[in-house]
Amino acid sequence: MKDYALFSVKEFVMDEYFQSWVFNPVENTNAFWQSWMQEYSHKRSEIEEARSILLRLNFAHHDLAAQDISHLWNQIRQVEGSVNSSASTLLPRRIFWYSAIAASLIIGFTAFFWQSTETTIEHRTAYGETKTIILPDSSAVILNSNSSLRLSSNWKEKSEREVWLVGEAFFSVIHKINNQPFKVKTSQNVAIEVLGTTFNVYHRNQTKIVLNSGLIQLSLPMVQAEEKIFMNPGELVEFDEKKYVKRKVDPKIYTAWTENNLVLNRTSLRELIHMISDNYGIDVEVKENLLDQTISGSMPVTNAERLLQQIAKAFQLKLVKEKGEIFMRE
Repeated sequence: MKDYALFSVKEFVMDEYFQSWVFNPVENTNAFWQSWMQEYSHKRSEIEEARSILLRLNFAHHDLAAQDISHLWNQIRQVEGSVNSSASTLLPRRIFWYSAIAASLIIGFTAFFWQSTETTIEHRTAYGETKTIILPDSSAVILNSNSSLRLSSNWKEKSEREVWLVGEAFFSVIHKINNQPFKVKTSQNVAIEVLGTTFNVYHRNQTKIVLNSGLIQLSLPMVQAEEKIFMNPGELVEFDEKKYVKRKVDPKIYTAWTENNLVLNRTSLRELIHMISDNYGIDVEVKENLLDQTISGSMPVTNAERLLQQIAKAFQLKLVKEKGEIFMRE
């Protein structure tokens, strides 16, 4: 295993295992990086910076050799001082046949480094933190724990109101007289378009959209460009890159977190353990045979410690801490 404790931001950006976690955070990679960040908390800022760079670029993965990727990084940094340099002088002959791929990478990286942080506004929340954001059009966003929302600094001048979400947020969108669209985009190429409505978006290892009021139009990668998915109040669309499912739900279950409450409806212990990891960065060890147990009801959400105690009590389990690790046991 690589010694990630010695990695720089550049090395994280270039690392394939790190990239796979950022773009496709399945259970195994998510568990590894969450655990790693707990152990090496002093590296969290570098992890977040590298993750932010990859999500902003959102380029497709290509199998370039490691030395070629490293060379591209160095060339990209040169572009900062010479934006007008031609692609032919930046790319070595030995990777010339990668020109189309390399050009797209250079353009993406150059755009990120050249534009500087002043061109975008980013709102972030830490583990266990929620934040209410009032956008320039007076629309409101409640950002859940361990999430980020990004928008252009000249947002008010755009023909479309676009924001980019990582994590989870509840949106209350103001309808504009000129019917100016409001779009929420995620790194899975999901676009949610509304005029005026309230809805919840969850985007981590999968995407879930729940509509409270109004009307939503979705664009998903597997759907033809001319086709649109329309949602009505009380509907949920769940998307995992290969397929989507639409079904009726009680929106209150999915938006109760905005009022510091947790509503459960035959919710499994597995789902709650994932939620604790996503929102608080805490990994809890539970035996596999216990994870499919479910409960219904509600509980207040105050802090991670209290929430863990309530969940353990609800499932009639013991909460145990040993050598820095947390367990739920019978």
